[in-house]
Amino acid sequence: MNAIDLDVQGMTCGACVQRVTAALAPIDGVHQVEVDLRAGRVRVTAEAKVAPSQLMSALAARRYESAVVTHGAAPGQATDSPPPPAAPQGGCCCS
Repeated sequence: MNAIDLDVQGMTCGACVQRVTAALAPIDGVHQVEVDLRAGRVRVTAEAKVAPSQLMSALAARRYESAVVTHGAAPGQATDSPPPPAAPQGGCCCS
């Protein structure tokens, strides 16, 4: 299993969490999606065949910009500190 951490722009509410989860969870090989709304981060635990580009494409289809923060860390290992919260960039149903 791999962990892929993404910085996701534009998440501002619970509906965003649901939309991001709904975009990523159905991808073949994805086992778990954890969204940290406050930090603007998403951790996806998936099989090695899942490429970060697949995840980013799924998010882009929902109008969320994203970037890979870490790839390959085992779940539970510490990763980089989250960046400061960014201003919403669109994608949210509330904006």
